[in-house]
Amino acid sequence: MSLLSFRGGGIVLKNIYAIPIALAVIATVICAYLILTIPKPKVIYEDFETEGEEWSADADVPLDPMNPGKPVKWEIERTAHNARSGNYSLKMFIDGKLDDGTIWIERKIDLGKGGQIVFDLSFWFWSEQESFNTIAVVCAYVGTKNPEVEGDFIVLGAANEVAGWKNYAYRLELDLGSSEELWVAVGVSVRWETEMTYYLDDIRIELG
Repeated sequence: MSLLSFRGGGIVLKNIYAIPIALAVIATVICAYLILTIPKPKVIYEDFETEGEEWSADADVPLDPMNPGKPVKWEIERTAHNARSGNYSLKMFIDGKLDDGTIWIERKIDLGKGGQIVFDLSFWFWSEQESFNTIAVVCAYVGTKNPEVEGDFIVLGAANEVAGWKNYAYRLELDLGSSEELWVAVGVSVRWETEMTYYLDDIRIELG
């Protein structure tokens, strides 16, 4: 659509779309700049389909009175027996008959800078049965130091809330200070005097 005006007997054509088009171009350029320059969240995903070295197993468990000087039996191993997605997951076993002990997997994440971050963790945890008793609890750790003891962990919920797979999540705003690395751990802690086996799969970490 055009407008006509008369100047000195001549006709001047004015395009009324020129300004809107120019504004649209400018807006597009600004949006493209923001998309390219705003830092994107860092996402780490682990489904245990391949054997990697990023995660390692650790524990804080009591000594076995039947085997002086040795800890109670526990193990964390990759298995094809039970998986939420794909073919593999992690099997987590601990002899909890002493009503004590925490086992977990951990990894270090190199961030390249310190300061404030927003941390989001989610993962799936499998229990053979649902129980009104708290047989064990699902726990997690996020911080700048390698977790070493049960007291380093926070409790996310009971491990036997459902029979089968259940999703657990943890969100945290954290000030790393000058540290450029972050430690993350996920595990299970005994609350009942019995042997217990659980499975872990599909860990997702988002750092923003």
